[in-house]
Amino acid sequence: MDPATPLLALSKAVSSRSKPFLLRRGGRLPSAAPLRLRFPFAASASAPAPSSAPRGLAVPGDLLLLSLARLALRGPGPRAAAAAPRRWFASVSAASPLPSGGPPRGGAGGGAGNGDGGGDGGGNEGWKRPRASQGVGVAEEAAGQGADVIVLDVGGMSCGGCAASVKRILENEPQVRSATVNLATEMAVVWAVPEDRDVQDWKEQLGEKLASQLTTCGYKSNLRDASKISSQAVFERKMHEKLEQLKQSGRELVVSWALCAVCLLGHISHLFGVNVPLMHFIHSTGFHLSLSIFTFVGPGRRLILDGIKSLFKGSPNMNTLVGLGALSSFAVSSIAAFIPKLGWKTFFEEPVMLIAFVLLGKNLEQRAKLKATSDMTGLLNILPSKARLMVDNDAEKSSLVEVPCDTLAVGDYVVVLPGDRIPADGVVKAGRSTVDESSLTGEPMPVTKIAGTEVSAGSINLNGKLTVEVRRPGGETVMSDIIHLVEEAQTRAAPVQRLADKVAGNFTYGVMALSAATYMFWSIFGSQLVPAAIQHGSAMSLALQLSCSVLVIACPCALGLATPTAVLVGTSLGATRGLLLRGGDVLEKFSDVDAVVFDKTGTLTIGRPVVTKVITSRGRGDANTKDFGDNQWTEAEILSFAAGVESNTNHPLGKAIMEAAGAANCISMKANDGSFMEEPGSGAVATIGEKQVSVGTLDWIRRHGVVRNPFPEAEHFGQSVAYVAVDGALAGLICFEDKLREDSRQVISTLSEQGISVYMLSGDKESAAMNVASIVGIQADKVLAEVKPHEKKKFISELQKAHRLVAMVGDGINDTAALASADVGIAMGGGVGAASDVSSVVLMGNRLSQLVDALELSKETMKTVKQNLWWAFLYNIVGLPIAAGALLPVTGTILTPSIAGALMGFSSVGVMANSLLLRVRLSSRQKPSSQAETRKETRKATSDALAGTGDEAVKSYSSKWST
Repeated sequence: MDPATPLLALSKAVSSRSKPFLLRRGGRLPSAAPLRLRFPFAASASAPAPSSAPRGLAVPGDLLLLSLARLALRGPGPRAAAAAPRRWFASVSAASPLPSGGPPRGGAGGGAGNGDGGGDGGGNEGWKRPRASQGVGVAEEAAGQGADVIVLDVGGMSCGGCAASVKRILENEPQVRSATVNLATEMAVVWAVPEDRDVQDWKEQLGEKLASQLTTCGYKSNLRDASKISSQAVFERKMHEKLEQLKQSGRELVVSWALCAVCLLGHISHLFGVNVPLMHFIHSTGFHLSLSIFTFVGPGRRLILDGIKSLFKGSPNMNTLVGLGALSSFAVSSIAAFIPKLGWKTFFEEPVMLIAFVLLGKNLEQRAKLKATSDMTGLLNILPSKARLMVDNDAEKSSLVEVPCDTLAVGDYVVVLPGDRIPADGVVKAGRSTVDESSLTGEPMPVTKIAGTEVSAGSINLNGKLTVEVRRPGGETVMSDIIHLVEEAQTRAAPVQRLADKVAGNFTYGVMALSAATYMFWSIFGSQLVPAAIQHGSAMSLALQLSCSVLVIACPCALGLATPTAVLVGTSLGATRGLLLRGGDVLEKFSDVDAVVFDKTGTLTIGRPVVTKVITSRGRGDANTKDFGDNQWTEAEILSFAAGVESNTNHPLGKAIMEAAGAANCISMKANDGSFMEEPGSGAVATIGEKQVSVGTLDWIRRHGVVRNPFPEAEHFGQSVAYVAVDGALAGLICFEDKLREDSRQVISTLSEQGISVYMLSGDKESAAMNVASIVGIQADKVLAEVKPHEKKKFISELQKAHRLVAMVGDGINDTAALASADVGIAMGGGVGAASDVSSVVLMGNRLSQLVDALELSKETMKTVKQNLWWAFLYNIVGLPIAAGALLPVTGTILTPSIAGALMGFSSVGVMANSLLLRVRLSSRQKPSSQAETRKETRKATSDALAGTGDEAVKSYSSKWST
């Protein structure tokens, strides 16, 4: 079954309440004819989860529920048709069984939140897959040609040429549609199409085959089986391997520099004329010959053998260039030593110093790579190793046993004491405490946890004892999901890297050709055209030395590391701050965004409407009309009737009515069995006792007998409104308010200062939308109200014609079509799973200010990428001619192979160091929190906007009803 089918069905099931209405003035689409829009049922919040699965506070884990195939959807290859992921939506409890076919269908009852539309907004305009601009092959998706994803851990890659070679080997396999290779993380992701899906374990067989081919070609590879081993375990294993490699590299480095020091000692003694027999011996040709041989069979053995093997297998790499340079220097020196009459100079010290400098560069590069993954390592370190397990799930009688966290299973009960880290994702069964979740969400404020709330592994219990039932142990925790997503993000290179990849793929061959040309030029024409060449010995000796320098100075590694290292640091740093960015391509597009579109409810507002007023119809009717009659309903009675109807729906306004009725201690009423009926986008009706009660839009209650509306001013309230009618007579109306996020105004101001156009979309009525826009500072002509999901999508498409790149910020299912259509889709951390599924960026902390942080991170990361690429290209463009002897006619100097090797090593280290400086640059640019100022400004603007809206027949609710 197509993985999109369940989401499409769910999108159709979720709706808000609407009626036909014409587009408001000033709310036109850019460069487009006006649309006929529909008036929503004053909804102003995202649809909550079904009551059977209450939403908890473990936001990050709920947003990272997607399997490897689901993550691959965001990559360059086609989407994987994998098995249903463990959890589809944040609101689904781990204890609730999911149908094997995918996510639960239906469910949101009356709408998704902000009145931004229900259903799919008109049939075929519902949820759709991301556009090609988001890295998805739309044509392939439309054709239903799903592919499965295979992940390989690939070792032995030393430069960009190696990564290109691995990619070429993988894509030569007929069953492989495309592949991406990350040099920094040593991982390959393959999108494969099976020859026969009926073959059992075909994916495992193909993965083993690909791993075997790569291993045969010199790249030790292993198939990663996501079903058997967690991302956390994989990351820990890879880190252990890298540490072992670093230790081995360190031992080789010590030996090589000891040999290099002996060579340098001989040169220094000769330079200063030290007349000591031992120094004469150290400076002798025979001794240097023995040092070179010892270097080849000792610290340089792995490097030389790898380069030779790669050359014979047709995939030369950086080690090939270094090996050829070192062996050429040794060969020329050997000929000069054994045939003195040729008059050539010997430079046996060159291979020794060359290997020493190259190994130094590699060691520094390895250390820089480990440093680049320190953010990921920090995420892993927050997980405790042991847990206090309750033996019989009885907090009072049970004894506690300390067990490894890996042994916990679903249903186990663990005790978390103050100061402990929570060992697994779960639900609090007993106790009360505050928990620090900053390591997961980036939110510094602790969160209160009581019985029934969710907790995430790695968060810190601050001051109370908690008993937690394990729901997601071990590799299924939030942290494993984060690591998995960040690893996948790091496999997706930014488009700016494509040129570097193309160059790196054939770079080694070009360098070898240039080396041969250098040798031919200086051996045949050099001494004739450049008289200064005579000072450096015979033409043959000079030509060999310069050709070796060309081989050694070239650095394909810098080209290959330019983008991956910056993306590695950027995405890892983002994860530690509660920002999930799905790859280098997302970073590049987000950094260039010039228009941001906000959904209103749940994005600019908190997404939880509260009842603020009840307006009765007393004294407002006409005695000659039906809607007046004997209507003497009080505010409490209106609330009771409305709550009785809305108890059968999951609409956010319905839940707000029920909460207000409960807070006011209103009489509990229930609809008669079988009498409830709901029309998405309009309202609901039910029989309570002997009375028919309808709740919804003005059009809805008119269809149920109301003749005249005594509240014409209600359409101009800056709040959402629901009409309540009893037995065909208008009893009154209920007003709602959704509080603004405290940082909304500051975020809009910051984006505007950066020259980014800000728009707002809402399914709410125009007066409510304009009220919010005026408070947060969005221009009236950039606000579009009373829109459905498919109209949001159309607005985004039209906006893309007028802007370079467009980002959409939303939080609910009714935003998925627009999020998928935007160049960059951004999901708030409290959003439904479908929104985060199609989004490029997820703000895990559920704070709008994180949008500015993510934008700054993207810009700084792409700035670093471009600096790295400029350095890598400039180094090779300038260094290769100098190594070939370009300075010889001008200054009379040449670049020796050892110096060239040192420059080569430090060029890649420079790229790594610049990527690591990304942390410093971001930290230095962080500004102190101005939440207090933002809160003050927002409250003032809100009070100004709402001033003067009172009415003598309007009674405000007490404060306890609006909490």
